Amino acid sequence: MTSEWLSKRLLELSRLDVYIKPPIHDRVIKMDANENLALAPQFLNDIVSKAVSASDLRFYPAEELERFYEQLSQYLNVNRKHIAVSSGSDQIIESLLSTIGKRTNVTIFEPTFSYFINRCKLHGIPIESIPLNETDNSIPYSRFMNSAKKSNIVYICSPNNPTGNQFDRETMLDIVESLNDQLIIIDEAYVEFGKYSLSQFVTKYDNLVVLRTMSKAFGLAGARIGYLISQENLAEIFRTQIQSPYPINSLSLAVATSALSSYQYFFDTIQLIRQQRDKLFLSLSKIQGIKPFRSDANFVFFESFDLYDSIQEGLSHELISIKALGDFCRYRGCFRVTVGTEEMNDRFIGSIGNILSKDG
Repeated sequence: MTSEWLSKRLLELSRLDVYIKPPIHDRVIKMDANENLALAPQFLNDIVSKAVSASDLRFYPAEELERFYEQLSQYLNVNRKHIAVSSGSDQIIESLLSTIGKRTNVTIFEPTFSYFINRCKLHGIPIESIPLNETDNSIPYSRFMNSAKKSNIVYICSPNNPTGNQFDRETMLDIVESLNDQLIIIDEAYVEFGKYSLSQFVTKYDNLVVLRTMSKAFGLAGARIGYLISQENLAEIFRTQIQSPYPINSLSLAVATSALSSYQYFFDTIQLIRQQRDKLFLSLSKIQGIKPFRSDANFVFFESFDLYDSIQEGLSHELISIKALGDFCRYRGCFRVTVGTEEMNDRFIGSIGNILSKDG
């Protein structure tokens, strides 16, 4: 028989919002999880094959971890003392909130990455959410700062998920500099598709933590590799006290190290995704009843208003899966579609046209 206090706590946990994973699909064009679909599968398979042949799983991944830190330091042009790796940037969020985040409060804007909000709720961390500006999804500076000055932690996802826009660089730096008594967490999961990174500023601002991942631009979502960039003291404490001794397995480390050494290939793919993203935005903007938003990520966020149900049902019949978000904040009938290959994007746009022509 379960004790009364445990039953009560489990009931409280069961009522929390959960991060909803995309469904598993068979024979469906998958454009719902912001994975890098433009990468050639064979290219990654070759990297994985080499990693398997070079790895000896009888040993803990000490050497592999060292090599990855060295390669990551070169890629970022940041001293490795400022870097700490983990099993995905989601795990870094969890670790920061469950340790540094205890007995704090947080300011975010909305909408933003739902996982961060869910983890705050799990750990009982109070959140104040400030809506983005309605005209351009920018940060409402005065209102945001008024809240942030009363908080311990500020979380900003830039480029933002789900809206896709990267916030003005000077505004971001002003926030970091002005809130020198707050911990500023900048989630840059999609930064390779954007215009700039704040990672170089960790040597200037002790309160700045930048989160990055290998899941998006490098197409290694299945390897689960993330890292933070911060002042030396915080990074060291994360590596030695907060994080487990071997946070990533040998195979994932070997694959990630090899991917970083082949950066030019990934850079070329990123350029193609940017081109396809802009093309996808323009195609959606020409469809009556749909309002897309400019994106600096590898996805496009759009409102479909009264067409939402028709699009959702129609895409299901067309065997195309995108992220259906519905109504939230001030947005109506929202979807988020991952930028895929040219063929995938064309098929998606063609399907939307067919669906709406039937609906009309």
